[in-house]
Amino acid sequence: MRALGTLEEQARERREKLQQQHGVGANLKKLVRVFWWSSLTALLIAGPFALWYTGKAEKWYAVAEVEAIRLSAEFGMTVKNIEVRGREKTDPEALLAAIGQKPGTPIVTFDVDAARERIEQLSWVRDAIVERRLPNRLIVSITERQPVALWQTDTGHVVIDADGAQLQNYELGDYLDLPVVVGADAPEHASEMLTTLKSIPRLFDMVSGAQRIGNRRWNIQLANGMFIRLPEDNIDKAWARLDQLDQEHHILSRDVLIVDLRLPDRTFVRLTPGAAEQRRNPPKKGNAA
Repeated sequence: MRALGTLEEQARERREKLQQQHGVGANLKKLVRVFWWSSLTALLIAGPFALWYTGKAEKWYAVAEVEAIRLSAEFGMTVKNIEVRGREKTDPEALLAAIGQKPGTPIVTFDVDAARERIEQLSWVRDAIVERRLPNRLIVSITERQPVALWQTDTGHVVIDADGAQLQNYELGDYLDLPVVVGADAPEHASEMLTTLKSIPRLFDMVSGAQRIGNRRWNIQLANGMFIRLPEDNIDKAWARLDQLDQEHHILSRDVLIVDLRLPDRTFVRLTPGAAEQRRNPPKKGNAA
């Protein structure tokens, strides 16, 4: 019995020692973790504060930025391909200059918004989308302006689009089939007028030009020299009325100089000088001498 008691006491002593050892180890680990996290937090807070306080934060940020750009280039993140979509009339050299990025330069420094603004300043570009496709590709998609008319100015003819924008860098001979518009504010208003005229293709094929009158309305000139005076409002109805008159009375193939459609309920016609003179003095019938 004595031996048994001794063995139990020895086992109990060993258990108590083990509990003490593990308890101390666990507490020590907890203290170490608390100290480590406290130190890291202090470093994260105090480090930037120290840089700011000493005035060196911007310097270190600039160094870090340069180093990041250098590392990105070493990893192959440089411009290798510039893909352009939608270009037909835009000068390729001017477009490349507006993109502002050459092959081999770091792609992470490319400002897509600034490039888009520069590209949209080119006269033939109406809209642009610029994308950066990592690691090494730029995609530029442009929508070009479409010429609709030639604007007659004091110095010559200028190609304009539907927005009235004046285009540049073109051969004028390529656009001589466009209608000519005249008037200081003609470019801003030409698109709406031309859209109405195109609604009746048969008549539009006869149009050679249009003159803006008093910043209010249009006079249309046909290829045969006839002038059509359109009203200030509802020019679509007046244009349709002209079509009806021509189909019923062939008015556009007669000796007529002006067809006045400014009033909605009546049409005035002025004959050519020769036809007017013949009407005033019709040839007399008589026997030859």
